[in-house]
Amino acid sequence: MNILSWPLRILLFLGSVVVFTIISQCIRKRRIQLKDGIFWVAFGFLLILVSVFPVLAIWASSILGIQSPSNCVFLILIFLLGCHQFFLTIRISRLEIKNNQLVQNIAIYRKLEDEEKHHEKENMLLFR
Repeated sequence: MNILSWPLRILLFLGSVVVFTIISQCIRKRRIQLKDGIFWVAFGFLLILVSVFPVLAIWASSILGIQSPSNCVFLILIFLLGCHQFFLTIRISRLEIKNNQLVQNIAIYRKLEDEEKHHEKENMLLFR
């Protein structure tokens, strides 16, 4: 079986260094939470492992029955990113539901507050 090509290995290594740099800066500046950054750190670590030890890609491609180790690497990365995207979609949906509930509660409280002010004004006019 072919070993991963040098350009692909270099691309994987440089990509992982970029991922680590960006994620560490985002965590440090509190742009993302630590729990979200953990996925990206693990993703970058996986890229480093595959770029430094291409035998892992060959082993995974033989187990999965994929002809080329580079195709196996791309398939696994796409699968991981797809799973991550799916879980982010679930989190966003939950947050949108909570946001809609909060907006509705605020609207109800404002309506009640306006009605209460209106009744107070009516009572003030009646007792004059």
